[in-house]
Amino acid sequence: MAATRSPTRARERERSGAPAAGSDQVHSWMLATSQALDTVWRMAKGFVMLAVSFLVAAICYFRRLHLYSGHKLKWWIGYLQRKFKRNLSVEAEVDLLSYCAREWKGETPRNKLMRKAYEELFWRHHIKCVRQVRRDNYDALRSVLFQIFSQGISFPSWMKEKDIVKLPEKLLFSQGCNWIQQYSFGPEKYTGSNVFGKLRKYVELLKTQWTEFNGIRDYHKRGSMCNTLFSDAILEYKLYEALKFIMLYQVTEVYEQMKTKKIDMFILGYSLEVKIKVFRLFKFNSRDFEVCYPEEPLRDWPEISLLTENDRHYHIPVF
Repeated sequence: MAATRSPTRARERERSGAPAAGSDQVHSWMLATSQALDTVWRMAKGFVMLAVSFLVAAICYFRRLHLYSGHKLKWWIGYLQRKFKRNLSVEAEVDLLSYCAREWKGETPRNKLMRKAYEELFWRHHIKCVRQVRRDNYDALRSVLFQIFSQGISFPSWMKEKDIVKLPEKLLFSQGCNWIQQYSFGPEKYTGSNVFGKLRKYVELLKTQWTEFNGIRDYHKRGSMCNTLFSDAILEYKLYEALKFIMLYQVTEVYEQMKTKKIDMFILGYSLEVKIKVFRLFKFNSRDFEVCYPEEPLRDWPEISLLTENDRHYHIPVF
């Protein structure tokens, strides 16, 4: 009986042990799978973090590169514009009242006076635009010469009768003006024995340019040529030095006629045989608001106009 029960118990123990072994295998497989997934996740997470870090670094790099490139590009654009853009000493026409509103903001008494003066020019004198002129020691000469050339005004009669290229020697030898040998050319304080040669070249250049502009009948072509001439600073200043000398020559010729407080404008108008009408905006509502140089031209001279805000710098009104 005992022998019979022993094999039976053994078989029962074997059947009860089989599910436990299967459970252990399932547990081991799940554990291994979990560990594998955890390892894969850590690797994937590390890869993602690395990729994100690389992407952030790349974005920062390209952002800095973009800023640097933009800065350099802006610098080069400015450089090329300065190098190749015409540096006009007489700017293009702008609306008169817009210019006034931009330049004379605020409610100070002077600003209000200037705005009223500009409105007077616009409504009563029918000046619609203005050309701004570079501010330096030559701006009055520049304003006058630009209008003479752009309008094609002819030579003064006395220039047609005399060889103006020989005026330097005439001042020295015929009129005894020894000081002509110390004539200065702008920043050049002394030129020595070469003074006559330079004066002759500058005066001859003025005569040539004036003749060329006067011979052109097309207004737009004259305007285009003016833009070219008044963007060449070296050529400009040679013409202004010639004008200064011609004015100086006229001083010696008409000294007794210079009974005016604005002698330089008088000489300029008399030398070029043009009537210069000046609107002195800071003198608005006074008898000196609109003045002419000379006050009574000897003949029927062409008239050109200037406007000034301070008697030092001048602009060109456009009717």
